[in-house]
Amino acid sequence: MPELTAIPENAIDPDAAYERWVASYLWHVDQLPNVVQASGTVAMAPRMIRAQQLREKVSGGGYVDNMLVVDGPESRNAAAVWQALRGYLTVAASRLGVEAPLLPGVLPDDVELARLWAYSANEWLAAVVYDILDWPDLTARQDELFRLIRRARTRLDAGTVRRARPELCDTCGEHAVIVDWVDGPDGGAALTKACRMCGETYAQ
Repeated sequence: MPELTAIPENAIDPDAAYERWVASYLWHVDQLPNVVQASGTVAMAPRMIRAQQLREKVSGGGYVDNMLVVDGPESRNAAAVWQALRGYLTVAASRLGVEAPLLPGVLPDDVELARLWAYSANEWLAAVVYDILDWPDLTARQDELFRLIRRARTRLDAGTVRRARPELCDTCGEHAVIVDWVDGPDGGAALTKACRMCGETYAQ
């Protein structure tokens, strides 16, 4: 008996791979405001504590703002997400010929302001998703940005933003099947699909 092999999704539905890419793209950009806020909050906390300690110790002639504060891992992660987002917006705008939000050069100290900038980027990216083509330089930047988003969301438990309504579960009959993209064994995004009510998982 010949060995059965899986039929590629593209062979059944030529548009399936593209629609999945769009869904993954929108899922990632929808996480930006929460990820930026969570990353920024964690990153700024040690700075604020350190600044307060310095204020208590420094008297006359000293300026806290001019004193170096050592950044921790979360601060570097927050900066990495921010810089990756800025770089992606710049290249995407150049490729599309459409002006993109011009984010500040560094992650704002005001976390709420950073979140508002992230919302601006989220809205712009969601609006142009169907105009994006397979440009190698943009794809490379996208992969890096999305990897950083997934990592930050996992490390900080930033929660998940859902654009689409949960799907119907074949097992329990509830609209509770949700889709997430997580880091796969090759470092890329792997699709997971499970019912949050009964726990049924669906192979992809």
